[in-house]
Amino acid sequence: MHLSVNMLRGGESITEQELRSHLALALRMENVGVLFGAGASIDAGGKSMAGIWDNVIKADPELKPKLVDESYISNEDGTPDLEALIAKLELSKADLSRSDMETDRYREIDARLNQIRRAIVEAVMLSNELWDYSDGSREAILTPYNRLLARLQGSRQPGQSAPWVFTTNYDLSIEWAAELLGIHIVNGFSGLHQRRFQPNAFDLSLQNSHASGEARFGSYNLNLVKLHGSISWQLDHDDEPIESAASSIYEGLRNFVDGSSSEFEPLLIQPRTAKYVDSVGFIYGELARRFTEFLSRPNTTLIVCGYGFGDKHINRLLLSGLWNPTLQLVIYHPEWAEGEEIGHPFVKRLVSLALPRVLIRGGGEAAYFEPMTRDLPDPAMTDGLSSEAKKLLSQLARGFTGGEPEPKAEG
Repeated sequence: MHLSVNMLRGGESITEQELRSHLALALRMENVGVLFGAGASIDAGGKSMAGIWDNVIKADPELKPKLVDESYISNEDGTPDLEALIAKLELSKADLSRSDMETDRYREIDARLNQIRRAIVEAVMLSNELWDYSDGSREAILTPYNRLLARLQGSRQPGQSAPWVFTTNYDLSIEWAAELLGIHIVNGFSGLHQRRFQPNAFDLSLQNSHASGEARFGSYNLNLVKLHGSISWQLDHDDEPIESAASSIYEGLRNFVDGSSSEFEPLLIQPRTAKYVDSVGFIYGELARRFTEFLSRPNTTLIVCGYGFGDKHINRLLLSGLWNPTLQLVIYHPEWAEGEEIGHPFVKRLVSLALPRVLIRGGGEAAYFEPMTRDLPDPAMTDGLSSEAKKLLSQLARGFTGGEPEPKAEG
């Protein structure tokens, strides 16, 4: 039996077969969800945060030294927290607007904000082919996303809750994949011509009126929680948040990226200034609450992929979620390269807890988004893995009742 140096469960090495058996069982849990970061959008033409920052620097090599000199970022930062940087610049701009909006300093700050936002919007627009609904190549680009959603949906048994997708990404890859598969998305917005945020939408689900018994309440929808906003969220003329169709926002986004327009419409970043806190702050608070609530549900699996653990707020929620003794956490962490030690302090901390409910999958490309979707068992294969899954179930059951180390609060 070959143990992998880049797969750990409970702090101990496991095999590829044990990984697949673990996933087969984990997807049978009552509640199933995934958490994505920027790395999960690269297959559709997106960029990591490091890639976005590289584009910003290439467009204006003098920007980084200026930001360092003015203490917006540290010179030691390889890739700064772009969301935190935007928040600092927005606050500086807001302070200047109270005195005189036409100062050179105000215009300079505004130009910097647009430089960074253009790089972000260009990245989250993904491949141009995805915006052309007459182009058959969009199906090929979305293949890994289609596979993911199909396997998540296929894992649900009659009466079990619909799968959840939590993401810090702003792009529309999940929405487009769900549309291709005919999966109904619940993202908190409801309406036909004016889609407004209604948080109770997450508490509703579809049913099959032609089925009977538990099958009547099978999984016919997907819950999508965009923790940091979306490229399709905008403010209307009353400063109320709405969700717009992709076809209606493309031209404006393209003009902004090309520089022919300075108008910035999408609600991408968590609000910091008073106007946005008043308008959309409650949305972000409600979405974070849904994530926290999901992690606390009995018999829950969360698969993490493409997320670099750079958001301390989300890290705290993940750590707190481990107080739930039936939470299964599967982490795909490509930064843990073969032959090396785990470098990220938060991931090292999770490993040090030695919880059999925490599985870490490293190995560089083997832990990327597309291979992760292939690791998830196809519904047709699930029964073939049942014997291995049952053996694993007994091991996990011992972990639930065997006095695991308690996760300590992040300090």
